[in-house]
Amino acid sequence: MSQRHLVPGLLLVALVTACASSPPVEPRRQPPPRILLESPLALLLENYQELGLSTDQLIKIGQRDEALTVANKPLREELRAIWTPPMGGNPPPGAMPVRVGPAGRGGRPPYRPPAQPPAPLSEEALKRQQLLLQAMEDNETVAYREVEALLEEPQKEKARALVEKQREERARARESMQKTPEAPPETES
Repeated sequence: MSQRHLVPGLLLVALVTACASSPPVEPRRQPPPRILLESPLALLLENYQELGLSTDQLIKIGQRDEALTVANKPLREELRAIWTPPMGGNPPPGAMPVRVGPAGRGGRPPYRPPAQPPAPLSEEALKRQQLLLQAMEDNETVAYREVEALLEEPQKEKARALVEKQREERARARESMQKTPEAPPETES
């Protein structure tokens, strides 16, 4: 065999050996669905035209949304810490996808569970996650009630419908987070 044919052959053998001996890739846990981190006040602000909000209402809702964001920030950070594997403190690329496209009326698609179920969390992490999500929802409920007092009756009806739809999407998102991934089928050798 000539040297010209030997080098590519050896490289091919080295590549096959390296691929065969590499450890199996552990499935990565997906970040929490964005719907769980989106406040109902932000939803109202997105749909301001549909709700017919006045400038004064927009300002007051925006101020209350900012206060809610500040109140929920430590809870969100702790929730992200549960879901972000330790990698030097930086979240993996694409951990928090940026929504692209129109916001508001028909611009936000309904929640769909990820194609790959997340890796399971420990029992303690699951309990902590639920407590954090519940604390965020409690803060949001208080803020929404304050904001609802600023709305006219027709606006309240539309706002309630939007928030109820968001709650349903959140419930589906929470359910998908609770599902444990199925074990891959065993292959016979």
